Amino acid sequence: MAELGYGEINDDALSAMNPPRTPYLVAVAALVGVVGYAALIFLYQIQFGMGVTGLNRPVCWAVYITNFVFWVGIAHSGTLISAILYLLRANWRNAVSRSSEAMTIFAVMTAGLFPLIHLGRLWAFYYIVPYPSQRQIWPNFMSPLVWDVCAVGTYFTVSLIFWVVGLIPDLAAARDRYEESLGPDHIRSRIYRVLALGWTGSGHQWRHYGRSYLFFAALATPLVVSVHSVVSWDFAMSLLPGWHSTIFPPYFVAGAIHSGLAMVLTLLIPMRKLLHLERLITLHHFEMVAKTIVLTATIVGYSYAMEAFIAWYSGDKYEWQTYLYRFTGRSAWMYWMILPLNVFIPSLFVFKKVRSSYLWLFTISILVNVGMWFERLFIIYTSLAHDFLPNNWGVYRPTFVEYSITAGSFAFFFAWFLGFSKFLPTVPVSELKEKQAEHELEETSAKQTHPGQEAEVQGTSGARVLAVFSDAGQVLGAVQSALRAGFREIETFSPTKIEKVAELLGHHNSPVRYWTLIGAISGLLGGFWLAVGTALVNSLIVGGKPPASLIPYCVIGFEGTILLGSIFNLVGMLVHARLFSIKVRPEYDRRFSRDRFGLLVGCTVPEVERLKTLLSENAAEELHVHG
Repeated sequence: MAELGYGEINDDALSAMNPPRTPYLVAVAALVGVVGYAALIFLYQIQFGMGVTGLNRPVCWAVYITNFVFWVGIAHSGTLISAILYLLRANWRNAVSRSSEAMTIFAVMTAGLFPLIHLGRLWAFYYIVPYPSQRQIWPNFMSPLVWDVCAVGTYFTVSLIFWVVGLIPDLAAARDRYEESLGPDHIRSRIYRVLALGWTGSGHQWRHYGRSYLFFAALATPLVVSVHSVVSWDFAMSLLPGWHSTIFPPYFVAGAIHSGLAMVLTLLIPMRKLLHLERLITLHHFEMVAKTIVLTATIVGYSYAMEAFIAWYSGDKYEWQTYLYRFTGRSAWMYWMILPLNVFIPSLFVFKKVRSSYLWLFTISILVNVGMWFERLFIIYTSLAHDFLPNNWGVYRPTFVEYSITAGSFAFFFAWFLGFSKFLPTVPVSELKEKQAEHELEETSAKQTHPGQEAEVQGTSGARVLAVFSDAGQVLGAVQSALRAGFREIETFSPTKIEKVAELLGHHNSPVRYWTLIGAISGLLGGFWLAVGTALVNSLIVGGKPPASLIPYCVIGFEGTILLGSIFNLVGMLVHARLFSIKVRPEYDRRFSRDRFGLLVGCTVPEVERLKTLLSENAAEELHVHG
């Protein structure tokens, strides 16, 4: 990766968006066909009722809820890679972050289908939406199922915003590429021009964009932990043996990241080959994902051991008999299958030969996802089928309806991912260029001098000189020279952010942080207001308990904090970076999104020649004067 230039990174990433060929269209058609078949089966289920599934008494949750938990788990790796590893400055995440974020969006979309499918009467969904009505029916915000709706909805919204914001600089690169090759009036050029929101890569835009992206990562990081913790509370808040356990939140979060990272390998290994991204996504990136899987496999294995220890050490005979049933009963084959698939086999990644083989990486990733799907089914099914009373024990066998809809969910997910791979940049182009820019800046030995020690240029700006450079270090040197010469009206254009230039120009922290803070506080207060206000509508007192309870409402307050904080952060970034137009500045050059850097300096008309000489001495390739 280090030897690739800006233009090569740009071309490799955007060439993957070339018009699709016949095999791609056949694959998409096949996936859409499976989705259509699953939709017909779902209509059949609506027509004849939930009796066409294997659900029964006592097993009222099974494959559908398994799919919901599984797909929410798959979504976790995207935010882990894009947010948590971004805050930890793990550079290896750059090449795989965009596809992981896309995977998050499509996985949450898929997961969101299953509560509706499981409802049977899906038109009753509106009862869980808090809105005023003459019936005064409001959702119970002390229910983990309502927490689930709020958490998953917030996760989808924040992940979508995070993903779209990350795409903006790369959409501008796609816009400029298609305007140059196909013309500005071509349909693809028009689409990307609208999506790019007038991005020019100016220093002003990068300043607000960088801070906003950092705040998104900070907001999304606790959200990763909270979402699957809330999903686990759907089970842990019940009293069923095998479910009622405090280990579930960390256990579910680790399992979610475990399966999500495995899906990253499953998707990106073939995508890398089919889209010819070998120079951008290397074996090193997959090795780092594999090493992270070793960590999550260790946590999952520890959780399995703790489940057994807790059941035994608690002295609860119901808990212990449920655990004995799990590894000796009719479903024991799943128990003895998930142990090797989720713990022992992925632990083989500790060996260099295993994690450096594409065949092993791909095979083990599939096995892990198979194991994690069965783990979720095993947890859900066994506690329901084998609870407190022997006369209430039962069995469960899925029907073709559940198998068909499950297959349709996988086809739905892969169809969206295939569409993404052809219409949007699959790797973050600007972030990959950032590493090259940092390398060039390190080689620049020019000393940063505080401006103002030399004579300043007199008069107001009457002209602007645009200098074009091929190196980030050259821009830094030119900015230093311009400042020493007394020029103050300076703007830069670059295909990636250059923080050293921003520091040199003395740019203060972006005011976007105030928008984020106001949004977060509003979301916190609004979340508690909604939950408490809903409880006080009817003021029902059950068992002597007060109608409102602040501790459970912390979940709603937290989700409101993250949701409105992210939305306000987005609005603040759009306002301050002036990303609300499809037009670009007249000085902008399409090469600034590919492999060139621009320096725009304002001066008086008599100073134009002196400024041009100064910029030429700093290796400017081209000079343009704008009135």
